[in-house]
Parts: sequence; structure tokens; C-alpha cells
Amino acid sequence: MSKIEEIDPRVKAYLYDIGYHRWSRVHATVNRTWTMTSNIVESLNAVTKDSRELPIVELLEYMSTLLERWTNEKLLKAKGTFTYLGFKFNKELDDNQTLSQKLRVGASTDHIHTVIDGVKCYIVCLENKRCSCGQYQLDELPCAHASAALRHRNESYENCCSPYYTRESLLLTYEIPVNPLPDESKWNVPQHIAEEVINPPSGGKR
Repeated sequence: MSKIEEIDPRVKAYLYDIGYHRWSRVHATVNRTWTMTSNIVESLNAVTKDSRELPIVELLEYMSTLLERWTNEKLLKAKGTFTYLGFKFNKELDDNQTLSQKLRVGASTDHIHTVIDGVKCYIVCLENKRCSCGQYQLDELPCAHASAALRHRNESYENCCSPYYTRESLLLTYEIPVNPLPDESKWNVPQHIAEEVINPPSGGKR
């Protein structure tokens, strides 16, 4: 926000006026499951930039082959994972657990803990899976403060993570194969549709 103010103070004032919930990641009202706002269409466009110049049949074959490869790669990676969580999420959890080693914890109740990080104090509620830093409920993965509280209670992290991050969920995500397209000669296209594609009506686009 300080950088925005350097560019134009009016922008900072405007963002405050419309409310955090309209632009802040932490105040998002939908579950982003650890993904910041992005335009996935543009990401896909970047990958398929050159192929978009191909004729429609070749483009479909290219897209099909691309999805086949991606699905297979992700499935093999999930099968090669032997931790409770997927590789990416397990590494993030390990990093948070490492950071938690230097934190001091005080228990208020069985589920509510005060975590001291330097001069800052954070409140963790393990029952509701929340931390005052905002990261735990956003990522649905124990942050460093929640990890410290879990260690203080000598509890495992398994029930404190989103089920979408587990190896089991990853395997289910990629278990449905992307079937290869048959040879073009095997396509069963109705004659009247084929004729319209080859000879579109006046003013139509091929």
C-alpha cells in the first residue's frame, strides 16, 4: 500500500473506501484453496500460442495430446508420492513446521493457543482451523503458528489440512484418463454437418 501511495495517493484512498473484501486476498469470500487470483485462460493461451494457427482438426489433436500428457505426468507424480499430502503441500507444511520451532506457545484452552513470534502475538484456534495471521484459514494448511500449537499439544497435522491436498485426492483427480482422438477417417460426422463446414452458408464462417 505504501508503494501504491507513492504512485497516486488517491488509489490508496479508493481501495480503503471500497473495502478490503473487494480486493484483498485474505478477505476473499470464496475458497481459493491456496491459489491467488489468476486468469487460467491466459495461462493456457500462452502454452497454446503457436498451435492456434493450426487448422481445427490439428488444433483439437494438439490440445488432446497436451491434456493427455499433463494428466499422465500428474498421475505418475501422485503415484510416486508416499506422504500423506501431495509433494507441494507436504513441502509447505515442512517449511512451516521448521519455522514453528522458534515460536513460544501458551495454551488458553484445549483448542485456543497464544503463539509468540518475536514481538508479535498470534491467536490460534485449532478447533476452527483459524489463526489471527489469516494464513491458516486461507491456505487450509497449518501455518507456522498453528504448527507450533499442534506441536505443543503433541497432535498430528492430518486432520488439520484440507482433504484436497492429500495424496488420495490427487490420485482421484487424475484417475479419469483423457482419451486419445481416433483417426480423422474414423470420425462419424453427419453428412449435412460436414457439408456446412466445407461449404458454409452465405456470410457464415468456416
